[in-house]
Amino acid sequence: MFWIWHLPVQTANLEPTRSCGQWHGAWPVWALLLTVFLAVLLCYANGLSGAFQFDDYKVIVDNPAVQSWEAWSTQEGQGILGLRPLLKVSYVLNALSGWGVLGFHLVNVWIHLGNCLLVYAVTKQLAQGWLIASSARLALASALLFAVHPVHTEAVTYVCGRSSSLMALFYLAGIWAYGSARNDEQRARWVHTRLYIWVPLCFVLALSVKETAVTFPLALLACDLGRGIGWRQLLRRQWPVWALLVMGAVYFLLNDIYFAQMQRSADFNHLVGNVATQSMAFAYLMRQWVLPLWLNIDPDLPVLHTLASAAGYLVGLGAIGVVTLLCWRKRPWISFALVWAVIHLVPLYLVLPRLDVANDRQLYLAAWPMGMAVAVEFARALQGVHFRWTMGALVLGLGSLTVARNQDYATEIALWESTVAQSPQKARVHNNLGYAYKLAGRLEEARREYTATLQLDPQHIKARYNLRRLDQP
Repeated sequence: MFWIWHLPVQTANLEPTRSCGQWHGAWPVWALLLTVFLAVLLCYANGLSGAFQFDDYKVIVDNPAVQSWEAWSTQEGQGILGLRPLLKVSYVLNALSGWGVLGFHLVNVWIHLGNCLLVYAVTKQLAQGWLIASSARLALASALLFAVHPVHTEAVTYVCGRSSSLMALFYLAGIWAYGSARNDEQRARWVHTRLYIWVPLCFVLALSVKETAVTFPLALLACDLGRGIGWRQLLRRQWPVWALLVMGAVYFLLNDIYFAQMQRSADFNHLVGNVATQSMAFAYLMRQWVLPLWLNIDPDLPVLHTLASAAGYLVGLGAIGVVTLLCWRKRPWISFALVWAVIHLVPLYLVLPRLDVANDRQLYLAAWPMGMAVAVEFARALQGVHFRWTMGALVLGLGSLTVARNQDYATEIALWESTVAQSPQKARVHNNLGYAYKLAGRLEEARREYTATLQLDPQHIKARYNLRRLDQP
């Protein structure tokens, strides 16, 4: 992949050059797409043979509502008015294909590839808006970093992670459609079609996959404010998505299923505790992205209840705010990356906290601008062959970690052994490993894990039941 980097990069506040066009002339679009495709294929080929894991059984394998169209449209599945209807449609299509778990993995990989191409397109739009020359090369660098980063395995190789990746597909498509309309204001009819039809449609589709897409209007704000767009012009462009946000909020509140889930989540902790817990979760997830050596499907993170217990994390969030302000004019890509990450990882969970404090797939949509910022900063600091070798080494190193992480998803035993190594004091992971051992006929190892579960949590009902079942003939 070293052939992709060969032009100098000029930074913001400089006049744009024609290098993007020259670069495209040397390497046509099909070559760029092929590069991203090969990166995804090489990183995720060994994940295609992975097994169903953990929530896959509850959500897909043992869930009759996603096994046929009739079941999907019944009271149990609730059809288009049910919980995450479009996500369930994708599961039904997979179930009816007859390809089994391989089919689910193939669809997840194709969704990831689509997101990589959207990252390329959106990054190119942003780079051109910031007057960065060679925006195509930087966009490709960002897409490759997104394609190979190991923190995304939970959204790609873990079948249930599709909720994050499929939502991101429509979310990024909406961001791209909005940016393309903004950059093509000479054709009013085309602009209106994108702003008032395609962008809202993408928002609705993303919401129908996962409710966390409610951050979409805030993401559009970040895109426009970073370019100095005035409030009046911003309101004229964005009013449809804000109107949809209000209607969506009313729908969620009136829907019994959504309302019950929101009420359960709201009762989980109070606002001060949510601030403390999410500041800790944010720091944890940022570490996972920067140094993805301890990837964990079930991290052992406590629920905090006081600000004092999260003082260091809150200071870190404050420091991020300061850096954002300092970089706003001279390095807007850094400010945009930090604002985007905060939008996707903090505000929503202050009102509706997660039952599990954090997991890696939250970073799937939240972190891609950080890869863009890394690419821009390397391009500013390095020239020619040094930039090529540095980016090539980074892509290769991250890709190798992704291939290694995919091996953990090969079997339930492999995944939970890896998780126990990362979360040895969490009762649930020991119980899950014990159950995986039991299914494999490794009964003494199962007994050991169930016993470890009860030592950590004597009230763990599932472990008690599982241990009792081992002693029955």
